[in-house]
Amino acid sequence: MTPRNASSKQKHKFKVLAGISETVLNGSDANLVSYVEMALQSGVAAKEKKVAFATTPNTGEEHMSFYAAGITEITEDSMYKAIKSALADLHEDYRENATIVMRYQDYSDMIETLANGNATLYMAQPEQILGKPVVFCDSAVNPVVGDFSFSHFNYDLNTLYENQKDITTGIEQFVVTAWFDHQIKLKSAFRIAKVAPQA
Repeated sequence: MTPRNASSKQKHKFKVLAGISETVLNGSDANLVSYVEMALQSGVAAKEKKVAFATTPNTGEEHMSFYAAGITEITEDSMYKAIKSALADLHEDYRENATIVMRYQDYSDMIETLANGNATLYMAQPEQILGKPVVFCDSAVNPVVGDFSFSHFNYDLNTLYENQKDITTGIEQFVVTAWFDHQIKLKSAFRIAKVAPQA
């Protein structure tokens, strides 16, 4: 979804763990190195989403969250209208390359309302309905619409990979320690779509 670059800006430390039992380590013919790498990469991707879509970010991490960075909010009386209005409110340069990031639950509810008993709408791709590519993310409590080429995750190059065995449980813990920063390079390239509370 977003580029990851090395940068000299202040980074925030985080750890991702993947545990494997000694039984699996000693008795498996599987490619465990690949499995561990995939588990750690999945954890890193989850951490990126958690930070970028945090509604109450940690102190010092406010600039990394779409919801705390001061991005313009567009409010309508339905999810569909809010997303369409958010897209329309973007400058055409950003609208052309826009993507919609939203929760699958919100999308399903929106389709149910729009379909009104018409099964045809359920078979359509999200892009056919909303006019732009859709990425589903459970952390996106309000849809974020915009050109995500202006959203960058910057990592320090000295990421640490370590492993340590817990002698009590027999679990071998594989850990990646990384330092990263999320920069929203251009706030005007994004909009947050919100639904007005029901009276």
